[in-house]
Amino acid sequence: MSGRKHRGSENMENLCPVTRKRSTSKNPASAVGALVSATKSSHYEHPSSPSALTFEALEEMGIGMLDSEESSSSALSAIALAVSASATSDDNSNETTPYASVPRMAHQLQNPQRLSLGSSADTTQDSTAVEDTLSRQSADILQMLSQSKRSALGTEGGSNSNSPSKRLRNPLAAVTCNNQSETAVPLNFQPSTSRLAQVRQAKKPSPAQIPARLVPTDSFFVYRTPAMSAHISSGINYFERLSDETLLDIFKWLPKKTLLRMATVCRRFNRCSRDETLWTRLDLGLRTIRPGALEQIVRRGVLVIRLAQASVQEPAFTPSLASFRVRLQYLDLSMASISRSSLRTLLSHCRQLKKISLENTELDDSICTEIARNKALEAVNLTMASGLTANSVRLMMDSLTNLSSLNISWTDLSADAVTALVTHISPNVIRLNVAGCRRVLFDSHVALLQKRCPQLLELDLSDCNSLTPAAITAIMKFNMLEYLSVSRCYLIPATRFIELKGMPSLTYLDIFGMLSDAAMEVLEKQMPKMGINKFIHSSVSRPTVGTRRTSIWGLRTRD
Repeated sequence: MSGRKHRGSENMENLCPVTRKRSTSKNPASAVGALVSATKSSHYEHPSSPSALTFEALEEMGIGMLDSEESSSSALSAIALAVSASATSDDNSNETTPYASVPRMAHQLQNPQRLSLGSSADTTQDSTAVEDTLSRQSADILQMLSQSKRSALGTEGGSNSNSPSKRLRNPLAAVTCNNQSETAVPLNFQPSTSRLAQVRQAKKPSPAQIPARLVPTDSFFVYRTPAMSAHISSGINYFERLSDETLLDIFKWLPKKTLLRMATVCRRFNRCSRDETLWTRLDLGLRTIRPGALEQIVRRGVLVIRLAQASVQEPAFTPSLASFRVRLQYLDLSMASISRSSLRTLLSHCRQLKKISLENTELDDSICTEIARNKALEAVNLTMASGLTANSVRLMMDSLTNLSSLNISWTDLSADAVTALVTHISPNVIRLNVAGCRRVLFDSHVALLQKRCPQLLELDLSDCNSLTPAAITAIMKFNMLEYLSVSRCYLIPATRFIELKGMPSLTYLDIFGMLSDAAMEVLEKQMPKMGINKFIHSSVSRPTVGTRRTSIWGLRTRD
């Protein structure tokens, strides 16, 4: 066989041992001859290849310890021992098994005369002498294998030989024999050259890319200079050296809950956290106000407060003889749950209100009197409020001279209350909503309103079903009217709405429930520049419009 073929088949023989045909002869001499021939061929192909000793060859040599019922680790150890015996290097060759380095046996190292089955000098010896020598060699191998079997069974007797760890034992594990060291020789595996292994190796981060893990210590996260350490150990309170203005600049960035916690630190923090500049606006919508909390809130100088749909528990104010004034200017109590006495007490401390919303709240004459004392009121929303009388309406209209926007719709006003409204309302009103005055608001009231407030920009007369076509004549006298709603005023015929195109300032007209689709198309063709039925709900004096819930009347309620 050529040297090229010898080198090409080297690795293949190491990984895939060549199978041998099992001899059927039972003669020991024949078995020895088979071993000679097998050893010769294996030495000729590769002097250190362990493939020459296969399972069949071991059985032909008389090794009876490869039974399936015995320990797998003991059998593999025996194979490794046989491989080490047959894989000794030739005098003229330095080749060894590339995947394992198994130590030589002691009796081979001590015997200077080694048996070279593949050398040319052995061909001149007598065949009988060769067979005798091989018989002695085989006897020595059998004795050593039996000793290794007994030692392996002795060390593994207390463990389960069928466990996965025993079955998967490396067949090339080092086996101690005679005076050899018991230290196992590590396997020298060569790196894989497959593409998948290269990809995995490329994905592994380099040691330089792996961040070093910080070792936690008591002060690893604090850097203190000697000057800082001296300040800390001196016991000086440096917050005392800060001015109140500096503290207020810091506190203004804190949420309201944090401000309440800061008030419990010390007396100075308590005093600074109560400063009115920190409590300019507050949103308590949908909240439950505990007893006495509302008084503490308004005492802190809140200017803008939203209490829409809030529940104020009693008592909201503590009974005290000392009166106080609050800085409240914008108050939203729309659909809030508050008693009349608490509302009266709250309004009695308010004298600077500019806009107020008491939608769907219970009122009386005393509450209306407190409202009337806020001379600076510009917008009042009393939608669906109850308890309004003619006297209370007259008092408020006479007192609120700066009023510019009023929503008093759906308040179940009487005819006298409507008359007091249209005769005493401030001429400065430019937005008015009196919708829902069924059977109490007539054409004469519209005429009086036109004389009292000629500068109206928005007028909502929806659901005033007592109005007749004569009301259209009075409405057309408003020279500055931009928005008009006469929805569900069924006594007004559809043909009279066409007359409204003679008003140059009128931009939007709402007439819901008045015309059919065909009549609506005709009206739109007659008034192409006018927006018809664009607004379903009125926005007169309402604090919030649409989905905006974080502001009232255009002012933010949250920091």
